[in-house]
Amino acid sequence: MSALPTLEMLLALPPEYMNEVNNPERLSNSGIAFLVLITVIYILFNISRYFHAERNHWEVWVLYPLSYVLSVGMCILCLLYVEIGGSGRHLAYWLLNDANKIVTYLKIQTATEFIYMAGVTLPKICLLILYLRIFTERKVRIATWIVLGVVIANYFATGIIATLTVCQPFAFKWDKTIPGGKCNNLMAAYRYISIPNIMTDLAIIVLPLSTLWKLQASKMRKVGLLITFLTGGLGLVTSIVRFVGFYTIDLESDPTYLSIDTQIWTLVEPCAYFICSCLPGTRPLVRAVYRKSGLATFVGNTTRRYQYGSGAGAGSKGNSQNSRNRPHVASSLGVIPHPKGNNSASVTTVSSTTELKNMGSDRPHGGRGFIRLDETVDVDYEMGNLHKQNVGRGY
Repeated sequence: MSALPTLEMLLALPPEYMNEVNNPERLSNSGIAFLVLITVIYILFNISRYFHAERNHWEVWVLYPLSYVLSVGMCILCLLYVEIGGSGRHLAYWLLNDANKIVTYLKIQTATEFIYMAGVTLPKICLLILYLRIFTERKVRIATWIVLGVVIANYFATGIIATLTVCQPFAFKWDKTIPGGKCNNLMAAYRYISIPNIMTDLAIIVLPLSTLWKLQASKMRKVGLLITFLTGGLGLVTSIVRFVGFYTIDLESDPTYLSIDTQIWTLVEPCAYFICSCLPGTRPLVRAVYRKSGLATFVGNTTRRYQYGSGAGAGSKGNSQNSRNRPHVASSLGVIPHPKGNNSASVTTVSSTTELKNMGSDRPHGGRGFIRLDETVDVDYEMGNLHKQNVGRGY
């Protein structure tokens, strides 16, 4: 915060300036809106994991609840900024009328710094752990471990050490009356803290692309998986916007008045990361709803009509070819041939046949472009049709 104005300077300010308010309701409304949004997403996530997922690992019961609590904390802090922190009014107004508001504001700001860094770190760790569970290509796993190490190191370096040492003594951050106290360049800290976040965001987006590119699956399947993993890009967008905001606004000149927009983006960023980390975990619920709604049957029937509607005129050669292929498909999936009807088998999608030897272990290593996905394959021998439908539990 820049040098405080003298009493004569404050009294000389026009009444219009002193009474100006920067719409603080935007900040409190944003806090309420995101509190509702993340709660709904987290409820859906827990329903998906508890009722529809085959197994849940430790991060579901440890990291995700902590991430949710941190996001809720950010929402509450936004309400406190407005209710007791004086956000929306000029700094000069509080210096003249109630200087304690400024102390309260700076204390809330200090709490925000700690909660913000933890709030953007834990969801990233959740996503990277998810990558380690479903991707087994050696290079991708090594890169994922490196990014995970960078994310954790960045949290300790900037979220704890830098935050604790930026002002000496620490209490000088909000109590400017302490003799001999000093603070380093706070604005530089607020700006540069976003750079490691942006870099790790880019890495999280890029990591799964090579494996998805090699995946032997339909285009629609690849697109669906790509969209699932690219949800992490929401956090990247908010991180960039926040980074630009701290460069275009000189908060130190009038923090209580000018910080509304930057505080909103400081709220949005960890909440966006939390939502992005939860979305992949809701896939079991989405699949269950998709099947029970009848959409799976409708899509399957539509696909069969499209693919085999003109099959009657294809000649006996095509039919005999289908007949020759059917036993091979059934045998490779471990399905006992039957004259007609549907049989189900659990398979795993791989990018090359040489990786099939890894499918027996719970955590195959060394496979190239391997991604563990549960599917059910319905083999209709009467129609000569192979119908795939996602039904597996888990991620």
